[in-house]
Amino acid sequence: MITVYPVEDIEHLSDHDGRLLPDTYLVPKGITARLFAYVIHSELGDNFLYAIDARDKRRIGENAILKDRDVISIASAKKRA
Repeated sequence: MITVYPVEDIEHLSDHDGRLLPDTYLVPKGITARLFAYVIHSELGDNFLYAIDARDKRRIGENAILKDRDVISIASAKKRA
């Protein structure tokens, strides 16, 4: 298993309320960015466009394998309510 931190704001590593690294997910090693989006919420997975690695601000695709302690922002076509 690995830990992955989802964030909305990659500059401040926070969620929409400004909380710093508010969530931590324990996920199977080898999980892809898109599958991680589904772990967070089914709508994020269904409408996945790409993910952003917050450390280097690099866009990563749906099949990118996440690493332990990655900080990831998910871009989707439809925002969660």
